[in-house]
Amino acid sequence: MNTNGNPILIELAEQLPSKSKIYQMILTSQNYVEIITQAKEDFFSFGDMDSVIRNGEKGINILKQNGYEEWLKDMEEEDRLRICGVLQMVAELSEELNEESDV
Repeated sequence: MNTNGNPILIELAEQLPSKSKIYQMILTSQNYVEIITQAKEDFFSFGDMDSVIRNGEKGINILKQNGYEEWLKDMEEEDRLRICGVLQMVAELSEELNEESDV
């Protein structure tokens, strides 16, 4: 359970668009498992925006639903790679924090 919010996780979230679902989840201290799932979905959607990722939906559409629509308009390749790195760090840190909370 994520009750207080981890300061490192919050700092990582500040590198994400404020309208994104993952940003909101981190700032409202959602369960780590939910944060991990969301970070991975966003990561894979950014990885291949033109492929079907989930339930017949393309990555680009999933990203729009997850709050990245405005950000996608001006996105450059460097931005895409940076956000993928942030999402990967969010997922990895959340996994570690979740394991620690289970101990």
